[in-house]
Amino acid sequence: MKRTAAIVLTGALVSLSFNPGYPKSLAEWLVKPGGSPPVITGSYASEKLSHGDIWRIYLEANDPDGDMLRFVCAFDQVGYGPYSSAYVPIKKRSRAKLMGYLHFHSIAGAGLRMPEWTQLRLTVYVRDKGGNNSNKVAFPLLLSRGARQESPPAPFDSGPLERLGAIPVRLVNPEEDGDRERFFFRDLFD
Repeated sequence: MKRTAAIVLTGALVSLSFNPGYPKSLAEWLVKPGGSPPVITGSYASEKLSHGDIWRIYLEANDPDGDMLRFVCAFDQVGYGPYSSAYVPIKKRSRAKLMGYLHFHSIAGAGLRMPEWTQLRLTVYVRDKGGNNSNKVAFPLLLSRGARQESPPAPFDSGPLERLGAIPVRLVNPEEDGDRERFFFRDLFD
């Protein structure tokens, strides 16, 4: 049985390595580490947001290799702790240079039921195809009913900006859903 499994596995690996359906660039992408890391050259986000509003995180970044792959977004909440990292893919046309905004729907999860004055911190960086990480930028956020987002400064205030993607995170109210496992399984089976 083990011998048969080994033969089948070897055959599958050999056929995949010679399969013309996989472009050479994909093979290079999977095994070629290194290159230059991306750089976040500008960033801004309002520090206050009303419950249920959409938060915009403005970013400007570039990569000499032109191989930026994704944004890595990590929330940390006072009274709850860190959330799992969320990944937002970068569009192919923006992999060398980008300027735009990520957006976060504060209504997600327990967003509307969050206690007044909930404090969050979002850390964002860019990872490229070579496995390099950019510099990290951090944004404090205070959820307060009736708060208004501030307008972004230059260069983010001129003209239409590209929507870079949504940050897929569901907020947790520690007073209601403090047990992470219970929260996870409830969402899984609803």
